[in-house]
Amino acid sequence: MTMSVYSKAQVIPQPPIQVVKRWLRAGWRDFKANLVYSLCYGIALVLLGWVCIAGLVLSGQGWVLLPLLAGGVLVGPIATVGLYSIASGDTGPAVAKGQIALVGAILMVFALTWIRAATVMFAIVYGLRPFSGFADTLLLMINTPSGWALLISGSLIGGLFASLGFAVSAFSLPMLVDRKIDGFSAMGLSFNATTHNFRLCLCWGSAITALTLLGILTGLLGLAVVFPLLGYSTWHAYAELFHGDAK
Repeated sequence: MTMSVYSKAQVIPQPPIQVVKRWLRAGWRDFKANLVYSLCYGIALVLLGWVCIAGLVLSGQGWVLLPLLAGGVLVGPIATVGLYSIASGDTGPAVAKGQIALVGAILMVFALTWIRAATVMFAIVYGLRPFSGFADTLLLMINTPSGWALLISGSLIGGLFASLGFAVSAFSLPMLVDRKIDGFSAMGLSFNATTHNFRLCLCWGSAITALTLLGILTGLLGLAVVFPLLGYSTWHAYAELFHGDAK
């Protein structure tokens, strides 16, 4: 069926949990069918993450690690773009790399703005003090009332950034692999799909957050599986919403 590049997403009436499970099962099938490629892709991302963390610690910028991990949720979708052509089975012409880079740059602005906001909030609560280490700073925050206030307010503000980033990127990136469309239009259609399937996308975003957090808590090792799984699943989410292709 021929579709306009500006065709909007359909509304899926099924229970959100059922739909999300279907997307994850389809993603897991792709993962197993492309096991070596998927693991190499995931391991490469984990190694890159370790290099970035080591660079921050060695340069005395460890204080930014916590907001950076949170901000990573915003730019994480960019890391899975290379998996969409595998999930779609399309080995056709090259994707619109310039438009994908545009979306990536916008997500990076969101992430950097959030990191700056987190830095300012920490300075307001604790003042300008030398960074005493990631563990000590985290203990300071969870052992004081002001720390809990900072964690709660920071989570709320970070949640707003993450929600906006998710809304404009959740389906725009696979769309740029699938269609000849500009980045801003793709982000608009992604935002429209998210708002018209609000409960479903809330459930999908929660699943992404939970799996990503699980991967982070394993010292990033779990992300070697989580990243490819979510990349493949994201393609199937896009395909069902915009093509009606449920698997």
